[in-house]
Amino acid sequence: MFGNKSKSAATEPTVIGRGTVIEGTVRVSGRVQVDGVIDGSLVAEGPVSVGPSGAIIGELIALELAVGGRVEGRVSVQQHLHISPNGITRGEVRYGSLQVERGGVLDGSTARGEGTATLETAGEAPVSASAPALPSVRAANASG
Repeated sequence: MFGNKSKSAATEPTVIGRGTVIEGTVRVSGRVQVDGVIDGSLVAEGPVSVGPSGAIIGELIALELAVGGRVEGRVSVQQHLHISPNGITRGEVRYGSLQVERGGVLDGSTARGEGTATLETAGEAPVSASAPALPSVRAANASG
């Protein structure tokens, strides 16, 4: 029962519910919906959605990111970053493509294109102003 991974189970999102606070590192292979709080690192091989009550404080590495709540820290999105009208993203932000809707907030340093973090770099030393570009997620997946 628990060891049998069906195809439908792989498409179900991991949900961090409202009122839940997770401290530390969370690694997820699929989709993630954050309606609670993650204080630490989230490394997701799939898309991440932060709901209006959700917050991620720390490091975030994701394939795609939709922000309706708050994200603060080091953010690396391989593909598309979408910030909704009530979404707030602050920190060092790297992305493949970007959409910020009217009312959305993107505050901090930003970089487009190559330089998104790998799964192996998550949780390493804190970011300094002179931090070098990080290798792409695609390269990490090919080697691992």
